[in-house]
Amino acid sequence: TGSFYTQPTNFKLGTVRQYNLNVEQALPGNLVLTMGYAGSRGNHILVAGNDLNTSSPSACGTVPGYTLGCLPGGQPYIPPYNTFDTILLFGDVGDTSYDSLQIKAETKTAKHGLYALIAYSWSHTLDNGLSDGLGSLLSAPYFPLPNWRRLDWALSQINLYHSFTASTIYDLPFGRGKRWGSDWNNVTNALLGGYQVTLIERISSGFPDPLIDSNNQSGSFFQNGGNGNNYNRPNRIGGCDVYAANHGQHQYINSSCFEAPPVGQLGNSDRVPVTGPGFVNTDFSIIKQFPLPREMGLNFRAEFFNLFNHAQFGMPVNDISAAGFGAVNSTVNNPRLVQFALKLTF
Repeated sequence: TGSFYTQPTNFKLGTVRQYNLNVEQALPGNLVLTMGYAGSRGNHILVAGNDLNTSSPSACGTVPGYTLGCLPGGQPYIPPYNTFDTILLFGDVGDTSYDSLQIKAETKTAKHGLYALIAYSWSHTLDNGLSDGLGSLLSAPYFPLPNWRRLDWALSQINLYHSFTASTIYDLPFGRGKRWGSDWNNVTNALLGGYQVTLIERISSGFPDPLIDSNNQSGSFFQNGGNGNNYNRPNRIGGCDVYAANHGQHQYINSSCFEAPPVGQLGNSDRVPVTGPGFVNTDFSIIKQFPLPREMGLNFRAEFFNLFNHAQFGMPVNDISAAGFGAVNSTVNNPRLVQFALKLTF
């Protein structure tokens, strides 16, 4: 007769505890090395979409040739509150865990016109389910265990195991007041002096990816009232490498490692059995300063985003029932972008 939204009368406010410890050491050559640990724990996090009107795991006549206790028309077992469609609980049952190792090396000052930074982090993030599409609220409507969230405690869909960043800013040593060209005339200095280059390199591993069986070929699921999320997880075949050999755009996941579970059973695959493609990006810019009289200045810059035009592949098709399961059909970054700017200061 309709959908309702509710929350516990003894609702507890979410809490997040954060802590970190860093050790910093000066090194020869104008360098500073920082190593540290950062972590957090979250409890009673708001969870949206936990449906209270779900039946126990049920097997329906959705599998050709089978009739496993279903009601006429292939309808699932009657939910606990059969006069309602969906009863969504905004609960305080979400939990999160984050641990990371962080290493950074950088120059203390821009010695000889050069500043550089290199940073690396390893992180491990766990939770009991993010919504499909990496939403802002903890929720797991995409998975068939809405009332058994403990079983969804797993690697978070926003986890990045590895992240590396390197950046540098370098004032080229040419022109008046620099190492070479201090005696250049105005024309030569205007053409060859006053240049600065910057480079930013970012490399990271991919995001974890959940797998589903939308056709629900086993006929088993946790019925989610009227919201239609009757998905099942696939079975994962042991001893099989989930990544396709030389995996790339055409076939990223080894589809032979997953299959529909037997009739009447939920799939045994964990929540996020694969990790999507990693990320690589290079940005570069060159800046030219033109000194002008009366404390005026002219600044020209050319900026190159995604310098090498590297394609960043999106997530592979994650539905074992879909055509092209395991293939990557999209990119998530922009192609090379070049822009120019001219700025006058006075």
